[in-house]
Amino acid sequence: MAGQLALWVGRKGKGSAFLRWDQSQLVLHVVGLQIVAVEGDDRGALAAAFGLTDGGEWFSQAAGAVAAGQVTQPEANAVVKRTLAERLREFFLAPDGEASFESDAALAPGPLTISFPHLVVEMILGSGGEDLVDRFLPDPTLLMRRLPDFPKRVGALGLTQEAMAILAKINDQRSALEIADPSPHGRELALRLLAAAAGAGLVEMASKITEVPLATTPPPHYAAPARRRWWPVVLGVLAVGVASTVLLFIQARGSAKVVGGGGPWAVAVDGGCQPAELERLYRRQEQDKVNLRVVPFGQGTEQCYRLAWGRFPTKEAAEAVIPRLPQGTVARGFPPHVVRVENPSP
Repeated sequence: MAGQLALWVGRKGKGSAFLRWDQSQLVLHVVGLQIVAVEGDDRGALAAAFGLTDGGEWFSQAAGAVAAGQVTQPEANAVVKRTLAERLREFFLAPDGEASFESDAALAPGPLTISFPHLVVEMILGSGGEDLVDRFLPDPTLLMRRLPDFPKRVGALGLTQEAMAILAKINDQRSALEIADPSPHGRELALRLLAAAAGAGLVEMASKITEVPLATTPPPHYAAPARRRWWPVVLGVLAVGVASTVLLFIQARGSAKVVGGGGPWAVAVDGGCQPAELERLYRRQEQDKVNLRVVPFGQGTEQCYRLAWGRFPTKEAAEAVIPRLPQGTVARGFPPHVVRVENPSP
């Protein structure tokens, strides 16, 4: 049931999720990826934090406590978020958990909302989160497929560079085990991050499709036609093509300009840790040595690499170009982000 809730929210579910377990019920009203209202038994947590309340919808109770001067808005937000995390954890771990959904019962967002992806990622990566890994990765041999807006959602989580490097390996062709086993960051950490991605509604799990070899028949035999001397013509065409390519390359290199004008800041557009991935980064760098360079990050066995684009004088200048990056600059599935390159040379 944990995976079912995550998938519903991840597909931009709009409506109400009814969660039932151990004679308890919780109702989440969701718009997009945001929880806009919560109903159900809070085990007395809100009454203890806000004083006497009339019960009912949690966010309304928090707003009433703030209006009455019982708590500040940040304190009210923290109480609701902590209580919701505790109740959701109970649901995720319950053996008898059930979930049902109504798509037409969503409430309008109010002044307080809670991001479902952020909440679940904090739960899985926080203390005791290892207990939730199996709930969202019950079969780590299944393929991990990205849901819509995967790079944007990953970037919004504010994860570390190492975490983003692991999630960037999700390419619709690898299972969680195939990503975690060779990871230089450690198998357990990688699986925990991948479980967080599944729990946050960033990916879905799918079975691998078994490839069936196609039956082939030998081609019909025909008498070989008389040979004609085409090779002189072919060589001539190739020579002209090579000369044109070289000329265009020389012209492009001569007219290439540094994007951003120069500086220590850049936009990371690709990355990897494995030898094959590093080779890919260097091949991409050859396409534009003026604006692309491979730079390392991490230490020891955690050493990884990223492909940095542009040279900007300030962090703000680099951030401003991310929405306008040229097509094909960012690797598929990689969340672009600003980095500081200590050594600006290629």
